[in-house]
Amino acid sequence: MLQKIKILERIYYYIFVVLLFSLALTPYIIKSGTLFLEEEYLEVILIIIQMFLGYLAFRLYKKEAENNLKKVQKLQHHSDKLEKQLGDAFKYIGSVNVQIQEIRSIFSGIKKYPESKKDFKLIMHFLADKILGITDIDWVIFKIIDLNNFQTLKEYCGSRGLSVLLKCDISNEDVVGEKSDFYDIFKSDQENFNEKAFCIIPNKKLTNNQKIFIKAIINQLDMMFIIFSSSYYKEVPLKNNK
Repeated sequence: MLQKIKILERIYYYIFVVLLFSLALTPYIIKSGTLFLEEEYLEVILIIIQMFLGYLAFRLYKKEAENNLKKVQKLQHHSDKLEKQLGDAFKYIGSVNVQIQEIRSIFSGIKKYPESKKDFKLIMHFLADKILGITDIDWVIFKIIDLNNFQTLKEYCGSRGLSVLLKCDISNEDVVGEKSDFYDIFKSDQENFNEKAFCIIPNKKLTNNQKIFIKAIINQLDMMFIIFSSSYYKEVPLKNNK
């Protein structure tokens, strides 16, 4: 685009030089008058025509230069926009990498399947700390609910530092139905068992990455409970199963 503007500048310069020389040589070009006009009038008319052509060439050059300048500015704006989008993309990729590392830490942090109620409680404590670590909420509640009778099978409450864990006054029926104006409720994805794991946290604006992270945690908790409560696991401990 800039190269095109430079070419236009050269063309206008050459036209201007030609017109300037033609103006200077006008007296030599016109040696005599015509039947209707004397020599002086012809010279004046030719000079006026030359000046008009020069003005016309200048206007055409200026208009084309302005159009090209607008295109350059538009391209520059588009370039700045793309640069910003690229920066945002790198930030997003960085946040996704952090999220992947955090999700990976969930699985790597649990070294063995729970073999006792104490083991399972430690797992819930570990997962609750993960949620508190990636959000600015003060407390989190895990509930594993029997979908047939809405009884609580397992429950864990965790809070941040010295934060006081407020009593969660939401019924299991509302938790299962995800009906609450004061809490955010996340549930596990599995649908082929009569129980389901839920995560209850204060109503807070979360990013999509945080929601995905919490979803991964609650799915992991549900899987651990299924393993812990399975009759096969109770009869044949995995550590002895070859």
